[in-house]
Amino acid sequence: MYNLQNNFNPQETEFLSGDEPIKIIPNFTLNQKLVFLNGEYGPFQPSIPIEVPLWLALTLRRQEKCQITIPVWLSVEFLQDILKEEKSRKKLSKLHPYFSEISAQLFEHAPNDINDFEKVRTLVEDIWNVRASKIREGIKDITNTTYCLSISDLTVMERELLKPYATSALKNIWLIFNSGKPIKRPNFPNQPETNTNTKIGTNTNTIEEEPLIEKEQETTKRTLRKFTTEDMETEQN
Repeated sequence: MYNLQNNFNPQETEFLSGDEPIKIIPNFTLNQKLVFLNGEYGPFQPSIPIEVPLWLALTLRRQEKCQITIPVWLSVEFLQDILKEEKSRKKLSKLHPYFSEISAQLFEHAPNDINDFEKVRTLVEDIWNVRASKIREGIKDITNTTYCLSISDLTVMERELLKPYATSALKNIWLIFNSGKPIKRPNFPNQPETNTNTKIGTNTNTIEEEPLIEKEQETTKRTLRKFTTEDMETEQN
């Protein structure tokens, strides 16, 4: 059984995208409905558009029983606007959650249904590369004080590819800075050696040290006064 705490691999996210609705134009007649576990679809009449799950649309397309109506977000005009937006802003643009999975399957099984197929495919690749570069820049900010990573408008594929790296990095940083090893601090004159334990704050994940700074400052002042007095007595003699 699949562990839901793990991330999905590309094949699994592609499988999940199969339930996304898409329109087709059948070229066959079927007066009764097709009954499946996830719903009923039909009847089908030639040249009359109907909405079905992606997996059913691809199955009928492979059998040359329909033409797939390509989504608006895979048109040249839409992709050009998205690419321009991605290049002009630091944040990610909002895309269809299964942008990569659906476009890849349509490229493979229904290229003839896509207007300007080569241009569309090039634009999709350019958008993917720009977004990947922005995501890489975003995760460079992970430091020892980072307790969560927030990147908005990730697609399902981007989220699942990023999640293993991000969780592993945060876990390793947590183990390093919450290992329980004492932090050795420099000692002031006439002060016993002191080891302080590191404590991780529950909210901000910042490092706090137990000894009071005021106590150390007072010790330093007394030591400085002692040294100053001894020097003055030496000069007088």
